[in-house]
Amino acid sequence: MRKVCIAVLMLAVLLVGQLSVFAAPDTVAVDAVGNANDLVAVTKPKNQKDSTFDSSYIVSGYGKEGAQVSFYLYSGEEAVYKRIMNDIQYVSTDGTVQTAKVPAEVKVGASGLFINTVSLNQGANDILIYAEKDDKVQLMKLSITKYSYNLFDIIKSLTD
Repeated sequence: MRKVCIAVLMLAVLLVGQLSVFAAPDTVAVDAVGNANDLVAVTKPKNQKDSTFDSSYIVSGYGKEGAQVSFYLYSGEEAVYKRIMNDIQYVSTDGTVQTAKVPAEVKVGASGLFINTVSLNQGANDILIYAEKDDKVQLMKLSITKYSYNLFDIIKSLTD
């Protein structure tokens, strides 16, 4: 009986050790492609392109329950999409306010909706949405332009 229990325990350890956990990478190549196109749909921006005068933009949509949605921003210096890190504030045990950086990602819940705020740089912001569930990965590219309040940008925003 003892040998059977040990054999079952060893088999369980071997099987659990073989499970692979998929996590969104820190960077994604510009030419990367996914293997799915039905995990999420973006509803804002409507046409995968928008402009604003604000310093941040709310990206929202819907998808399959359980899909993990991560947000990336194109880095021209490195020619890759880098994971966006959001600042969160919390009160530590000694009562002081602390700031931590966490990845900009959200898991689609039972409602099927997702939403995230993305900080924008001046000019064009190429954003990549990386959605994954099980062994499927979907990539969507967005372009959000942040204008300043100068006369040239105000006139240009009217034509977008």
